[in-house]
Amino acid sequence: MAKFLTGKQLTDELCAVIREARKDLLIVSPYIKLDEYFKNELFNRLKGNANLHILIAFGKNQNNPWRSIKEEDVEYFKEFPNISIVYIPNLHAKYYANEKRGIITSVNLYDYSFDNNVEFGVISENSLFGGTDIDKQAWNETMDVLSQSYTVFIRRPNYKKKFLGKDYLGSETQLDLTNDLVNGNLSKKVSVFDYMEESYVNVQENNEVITRDEYKANQLVEARKNEKKHSATSLGRLKGKRFSEVVSVMSQKGLILDKNTITEEGFKEGIEYKENNKGDKWIVYPESLSELL
Repeated sequence: MAKFLTGKQLTDELCAVIREARKDLLIVSPYIKLDEYFKNELFNRLKGNANLHILIAFGKNQNNPWRSIKEEDVEYFKEFPNISIVYIPNLHAKYYANEKRGIITSVNLYDYSFDNNVEFGVISENSLFGGTDIDKQAWNETMDVLSQSYTVFIRRPNYKKKFLGKDYLGSETQLDLTNDLVNGNLSKKVSVFDYMEESYVNVQENNEVITRDEYKANQLVEARKNEKKHSATSLGRLKGKRFSEVVSVMSQKGLILDKNTITEEGFKEGIEYKENNKGDKWIVYPESLSELL
């Protein structure tokens, strides 16, 4: 049964939808601005649940998306183990749902809206469990809109299968187009539903003990993988070198074959390929490799 909400009752029910999510949390809000209550009392409680898929959809302000959602809030959401962030340019609707119930409302996930505006909403059982006709329509329409929108960030958990269930092994970012969004370079739509399959990792028992020098070498490689990356041109600027000089040095060191091809040794040193959403690919180098120039 659907129920009309406003005032404190709307606030309490909407917060409960977020707080009580265990498998799915859908937040559709053109404007998002999190205050300390949203973070500390609601979302932080969800961070430890890798089985909970959080899907955030925001919109408006194509020329400056940070007017719709704060950059620091995007970075905050990127820390969650199982999250999708979708940009819908013409979004005006607001809808909040977990696996049990949903709220169609006028309120944005914005601290000012909760504290100052007169807002209405309707809560009903979520369509995942049958639900009311209105909630089924809201859920299905939202899924249809999301499938045709711009997915800008995906982070998914990795699992190891075991006899009864699975073990969580950590999460990895599978898509990050937030810079393209901010720079106005989103040239094609990416469906969030292309990233819904669970990922399982084959983990083999390893009882081999490596030496201290090998351990230090491995730590250096991992550090280089995580440090700031530069194109050959950008890396050369750090030492006053030209693009061709950088390519020549890296080739002589056995890290690349040519300006377009990384060797196995190069990958070990943290050199990698970077690709934009147009399919253009180039090589980027860890900043510390500038010491070779």
